[in-house]
Amino acid sequence: MIKDIYRDYFQKSFTFLYPLLGFKRKKHPKPVHTFMYWPGEDVSNCNLYCLYKKDDSETWKLFEEGNLINHERLERCENIDDDHILYVFNLSSFKDDFDHIANGKYSQFSREAKKRISDYYGVHTPEWVYIESFLFPSKYYGIYAEILNCEENQLKDVGELCPKYDPHKETFDKDSFLLMANT
Repeated sequence: MIKDIYRDYFQKSFTFLYPLLGFKRKKHPKPVHTFMYWPGEDVSNCNLYCLYKKDDSETWKLFEEGNLINHERLERCENIDDDHILYVFNLSSFKDDFDHIANGKYSQFSREAKKRISDYYGVHTPEWVYIESFLFPSKYYGIYAEILNCEENQLKDVGELCPKYDPHKETFDKDSFLLMANT
């Protein structure tokens, strides 16, 4: 039912996990892609994999040196190809929140996670209306029921207003990446 509103998949790792790193949305370069899972890695690590495009600009260099390389959650970084670098962040202190994404229970995020997500998007932005409806769905059941032309109780029974994540789209696929990068 909720899928009817959101026709295109959006990365749950970027929407909900990336803000936990504490970066400012408008001030810093964003990754070209984020993932919850990486082939061959233990999925219980609660890592966030951020793929960035290498850049020679001063803005990128300052961001990389001041924010990525010295980040308290950085596990490692590695070159993926000549144009992309992977930064792996450990989010084990947000394990329950990580699990809530995997289980489609966005409204059950911890208070700390909700605060960081709110800080990232800002409460007076167009994005925040959507994010707020995912984190605090009870405030939005009526609006979504009207949009979806269904009973509000149906939404209350489901409890969540954000579509579940797709593990395939949250896992790095080198073949797909190389195809995308070369087009």
